[in-house]
Amino acid sequence: MASALSRCFLLGFALLFAACRGDKKPGSSSPRPSASAAPSAGAGAAKPSSVLDLMLAEHRRDSRAVSADALSHRDVAVRRAAARALARIADARARDALRRSLADEDPEVVAFSAYGLGYACRDKEAEIVRALTLRAASLMGAKAKPSVAALDPLSAIADALARCGSGDAERSLRAWLRADRPLAESAALGLGQIASRKGWLDDTSLVALLDAASRPQAPLDHALFAFTRLSGLGAPVQARLLEVARQNLAGSGVRRALALRALASAGDEAAVTLGEALSNTQFAASERAEAARSLGRLGEAGQKALRSALNRLTVTTTGAEYGLWITLLESLRSPLGDTGEPLGRIAELPLSDAPHERRRQIALRCRAAALLAGRSTLYPRLRACDPDPEGRTGKLAMLSVLDQGKLEGPRLRRFRELSASSDAIVRQRALSLLGGHPETDGAAALLAQALRSKTTGDVATAASVLARYPARAGSEGSPSAEVIAALGAAFDATDKGFELETRGALMDAAAALQLLGFKSRLEKSCSSDLPSLREHAERAIRLLGDKHRTCNEYQPAAAGPEELSRLLNEPVVLELDSDAGLLKLRLDPALTPVAVTRVVELARHGFYDGMAIHRVVPGFVAQFGDRLGDGFGGSGGPPLRCETAPLPFPELGVGMALGGRDTGSSQLFVALGRFPHLDGEYSLIGTAEGPWHAVAEGDVLRKVRVNAGR
Repeated sequence: MASALSRCFLLGFALLFAACRGDKKPGSSSPRPSASAAPSAGAGAAKPSSVLDLMLAEHRRDSRAVSADALSHRDVAVRRAAARALARIADARARDALRRSLADEDPEVVAFSAYGLGYACRDKEAEIVRALTLRAASLMGAKAKPSVAALDPLSAIADALARCGSGDAERSLRAWLRADRPLAESAALGLGQIASRKGWLDDTSLVALLDAASRPQAPLDHALFAFTRLSGLGAPVQARLLEVARQNLAGSGVRRALALRALASAGDEAAVTLGEALSNTQFAASERAEAARSLGRLGEAGQKALRSALNRLTVTTTGAEYGLWITLLESLRSPLGDTGEPLGRIAELPLSDAPHERRRQIALRCRAAALLAGRSTLYPRLRACDPDPEGRTGKLAMLSVLDQGKLEGPRLRRFRELSASSDAIVRQRALSLLGGHPETDGAAALLAQALRSKTTGDVATAASVLARYPARAGSEGSPSAEVIAALGAAFDATDKGFELETRGALMDAAAALQLLGFKSRLEKSCSSDLPSLREHAERAIRLLGDKHRTCNEYQPAAAGPEELSRLLNEPVVLELDSDAGLLKLRLDPALTPVAVTRVVELARHGFYDGMAIHRVVPGFVAQFGDRLGDGFGGSGGPPLRCETAPLPFPELGVGMALGGRDTGSSQLFVALGRFPHLDGEYSLIGTAEGPWHAVAEGDVLRKVRVNAGR
């Protein structure tokens, strides 16, 4: 392990190399929260009023209200609140202030300052990277500990460098792989984040990461993260990755999980290793599901390994093993080879009387039947897999079969029936197929009808199809008058609401269809105080011809969220009585007070009672909080501002689901593994306990109880 002196040398060298290469006012009428309601730095401690003002500025996204005096205040709680506010606002004004607060002596202030600079790095990469590396060099050997667990300034600087993503940032992170272990792990994570955002890394960085993952003593846990986010690697890198990933499979926890994911980038030769992992009952079911998913990303070699496993393994519909099986079946593709017999057995699984067990069995039956059906919508096992003629699972299986062939004749008639289903999930899945089926007669009329729907998810799905496949809007290269009128009506219907994801999709569609008449609508969103709307508006206006337009100027929100007047200041435990057993969420308002207060109040009012878990990706995520279940809904209240922080998102971390920055509402997700690409992107509001790996889509939360937690 390198000494503190060698760490300083490495950082100084990286800095020198980088340097040589370097070429809104607060409304006076806004409500203010009471001091007694604010979250405390310690149990029960009261906040000074200036901290409450800073919290209000943060949630109004008003960087002008964060003064220089606040950043230099003698009270560290004030400085922390100021840096946190500016980091979450992250506009140009905040960026200048954060560069000054980066020099603060308090680790939490430094961590948030670095984090915010990473978000605000755009167009200022060179100077911000220099400032970050200089501050990192000065921190080497510091003994001060952060005030919040894991809120470490050097880790935050590494994350910020990754967000800047410049060549100098990558070189600095690469040099840090040889530093002491904590910083080296942060550097590996940072290089993985660059790979996630840019889709590539220098070959020198790839080699350095592979070396770090294969050290004889103490290999880095996160060194293979970058390879889980890359594709198209060269043959020499693939060969080395295969060797190193095999070594890491002998480890446990995050090392093994990242190795299983990285093997999907190692080429067809990885299929044998992944097939062995899939059949290894010493691995957790979630790890075996990762192996199945990675095999699904490979070509025929991966499919051969999946077919072999299907013939050897015994199907299980209970606990976490169900997630393994549904993942295996979803990873299979045609041709099916010799899997007809095991798939046939699954397609005819006997059904339990217990509703939650029956639901799992139907899901497996219908997936197996859809695979066997190929393109035949009349295949008997397909039509019988779901005993409920109106069952969602059977209809979704039918859509997957329709997707295998052209939507013409009887197949088109069946498709139209499903696109008019009373089930929103089925309707939206049908609409999404239109993108891949240019032969579909009447696609424009179907999309126009969906744009006029009262269901937000229908509108968003139709707009997304038009944005990606503008030719579906009409014929002869021009959108139909019906589509244009419906798109305009949808714009007007969402003008004053909180359907931010839908509004963004509509802007994308208008730009893709080159509707210059929509420019005035786009201009309104260009000055919104919501960054997700500004991002969509800027992109759309540029596509419509104004190539250099920016949407950086906005008026801060007139008021902060209502929750600021009654913030929780201690952890709370939610107990969820579910089909999968007793689940728990331990929510901590220390860094996410508004989000935690919102969720707990919704739970107290019974919002989550009787709600289904609408999305489960085994080994990855379980998500709920949308009563309709299509993923587009929420509580109906104003969107939550993101309360993100430079923290690692752990396995069983609880986050606020988003459709873009500052779009949270009531939807929560539980991470079912360690997925570093979530770090700093979602508000981490707590941790989960209980059999979350055993949950399945459709499991019901019968009752959610709120208990005081310690």
